Amino acid sequence: MDNLLQISYLYKTNFIVAIKSLALLATGNRLVTRNTMTERLGIDSSYIRKILAKLMPENVVEGFGGHCGGYKLVVNPKEITLYDIYVASTFKGGIS
Repeated sequence: MDNLLQISYLYKTNFIVAIKSLALLATGNRLVTRNTMTERLGIDSSYIRKILAKLMPENVVEGFGGHCGGYKLVVNPKEITLYDIYVASTFKGGIS
């Protein structure tokens, strides 16, 4: 897992941030805050929010606001493809 999060030569694209974020969310069945994601991924929290906001309408992740808020993975990681993540994170229209 840590090796995946350390892949820096892939640059910071929407798709790569989505993959890294989803990999982190898939490590447990709990809410993960943007601050935790920022610390673990080394990516600005506003950029993470922007990418995860693209995945929420596609029912990939769910976001919760407030002091105890965060994100959690909604789909089973075995049931989503890299293509689905690419389309949802890259194009305005999403997977549909």
